[in-house]
Amino acid sequence: MADMDQRNRIVFLGAGHVGKSSILKRFLQGTFSSEYKETVEDLYSREYDVQGHHLKVDFLDTAGNIAFPAMRRLSIANAHAFVLVYSLTSEATFVEVKQLWENIKEVRENYQEIPCVIVANCIDMENNRQVEKFDALNWAYNDNLGGAFVEVSAKDDECITDIFKILFEQLKVPRSKLPEKFSLLTRRLSSHSLEQSDHEAEPKTPTEEKKFFRSRSLIRRGSKPKVKRSSRNKNDCEVS
Repeated sequence: MADMDQRNRIVFLGAGHVGKSSILKRFLQGTFSSEYKETVEDLYSREYDVQGHHLKVDFLDTAGNIAFPAMRRLSIANAHAFVLVYSLTSEATFVEVKQLWENIKEVRENYQEIPCVIVANCIDMENNRQVEKFDALNWAYNDNLGGAFVEVSAKDDECITDIFKILFEQLKVPRSKLPEKFSLLTRRLSSHSLEQSDHEAEPKTPTEEKKFFRSRSLIRRGSKPKVKRSSRNKNDCEVS
């Protein structure tokens, strides 16, 4: 990962209908559609300039229901980083993420060194929550993934950029080369840029900056008042 000229493949894995494609499209294109289309396999190539360093990234969006296990195994074997996505409205999709992490550990002997972010999508459907945040965090911390967990909403564009901030940090871009609050990170192939989601945040000291990546996504939701949950039971969120 030290060679910033190499292509870095970030693989999105998770059950079907959890919002992998929606998260990617929200970040890369700034769009969202509630219409669900099953993904076969989509690859998005982007290039970034990070304070003079040229970073090439391939985002691989995989199918939720892979008919051929060899395809998933190949995706895992060739990845430089992982984003494991589940819907917090579906316990089954969380179980799938935990199984995927076990698959990664089986295929990659160096799994502890590979960047990985656990993403709980659909915080806009809090009333239908089936996976408690503390349960997910407990598992994540037990597998040394606690500092790379974030709850998001692809629909409302909430905390989406946090996923990629964590990834760039874990891909070991030298901290001295990271732009302040990521505001200078721009994509070369598009007018869209990765920007700080909290535009009004005050500049952070080096010590606070170090804590930022590990804590921000963990406490963001905790400060919000608890929402009374509905008795309705939706299996997952309506995302593509």
